[in-house]
Amino acid sequence: MVEMHVFGLTLDPESKSPIVVLRELDGETVLPVWVGAVEAMAVSLALNNENLPRPLTHDLMLLTLRALKAKLLRAEISDLREGVFYAMLLLESREGRVRVDCRPSDAIALAVRAQAPIMVAEDVLRRAASWEDRRQSPHVEAPVPDAATDMLRQAGARKDADHLGGRLLREGSLPPEEEADAERFSEMLRSLEPASRRKM
Repeated sequence: MVEMHVFGLTLDPESKSPIVVLRELDGETVLPVWVGAVEAMAVSLALNNENLPRPLTHDLMLLTLRALKAKLLRAEISDLREGVFYAMLLLESREGRVRVDCRPSDAIALAVRAQAPIMVAEDVLRRAASWEDRRQSPHVEAPVPDAATDMLRQAGARKDADHLGGRLLREGSLPPEEEADAERFSEMLRSLEPASRRKM
């Protein structure tokens, strides 16, 4: 198997579906994996080290594994059938090792969070290259900033803008020592427009 890492996220130019781009750890081989918007968001959150107040599904899975004294050893993308990738999680607990069937998107999201290796079967890479040639999918040079990150930035800006906007409505103006916040308020409003304009 070949060890790969998440190179980034991008969008399929035709279907606008999110793509997680895997790249060989010590090489140039690239593997695009089409995923759902929720899974792309989960991967983006992990890549950007974003901490949310409450755990999302993949965070919960990882917390559950730790509570059970189990460990994710690695995620394996083990098969490709008719354009669909298949994956397994290799887990280790006090009872031994076990493989669990899962979707590649979930495997990748968990592996990024657990800082576990992502392994891809060499046969899958060969067949994926042939499949991509038939689909005429674009070669991904460098993933662009993804919409998931934009959504997080907008959410934070909205929260701050709501706070300052509320103060302006209640008090009519900001105290002199906080006049600089007026410019920050304007900047927040500008930041609500997505930087990448790429939707998931």
